Amino acid sequence: MTIGTGPDRTMQRGISRWKLVGDELISDIEQGHIAPHARLPRAQDLALRFGVNRHTVLRALAYLQDLGVVRTERGRGARVVVNPIEYRIGARRWFEQNLLALNRSPARRVVSVVEMPADAGVATALDIAPGAPVARVTLVGEADGQPVNFNVHFFSLERLPGIGEQFRAFGTATTSDISFSAIFKARGIADWSRRSVRIRSRPPTEHEVKELRMPPSDHVLETEVLSVDGDGHPLVFATTSFASSRVELTLDFSSDGTRVE
Repeated sequence: MTIGTGPDRTMQRGISRWKLVGDELISDIEQGHIAPHARLPRAQDLALRFGVNRHTVLRALAYLQDLGVVRTERGRGARVVVNPIEYRIGARRWFEQNLLALNRSPARRVVSVVEMPADAGVATALDIAPGAPVARVTLVGEADGQPVNFNVHFFSLERLPGIGEQFRAFGTATTSDISFSAIFKARGIADWSRRSVRIRSRPPTEHEVKELRMPPSDHVLETEVLSVDGDGHPLVFATTSFASSRVELTLDFSSDGTRVE
């Protein structure tokens, strides 16, 4: 993108050039073109890219620093600042509760819903026979419109018939209406909790890079979780991937917490 040349007071579409440069750099960061913690190009290189003078670039960088997007280090340029979300995992602490506690707006998007036979690993987790029918529901969780996690959930269709249709009914648009608690409650399941959590770090898949809008050089933190009802019967087996530079996972089983319906 070329903003143009000329003095800083010149406006483009009524917006100062330094702000246009700054907003374009924010877009680069959000889309993963500039990786978390990476240094931005030198001011003279940015001036050449955008077709502006160096003073305009420096003012744009000051604007980004005021927003907390970058940190300028004397003699070393500007580096992207990442303020990770502190995501707490407990027996009954859920996605919505984590984000609302941080004054962020939670939402989800259904990526796909597929009925399929359970493989050995899923069957063991859900305590069903290998090959028994399951619904695989893939979701993306968002905070303030930015992707936070990529989820793959498996539900036994023998235990929860028609649950795939419940998720399909939400469509594919981002919505704040998807609530696991509400879905389970509608089926007479008033209480549910996590029984086990396993966490590992690994490189992202191409699909995760796309859905999480993260640089492929970053790693994901993957949680593998089994949740059960009040009687201890398996409800859902899920893997959730978080961009490691955006989220800090904290295991907190000190209390049951309060579920958000």
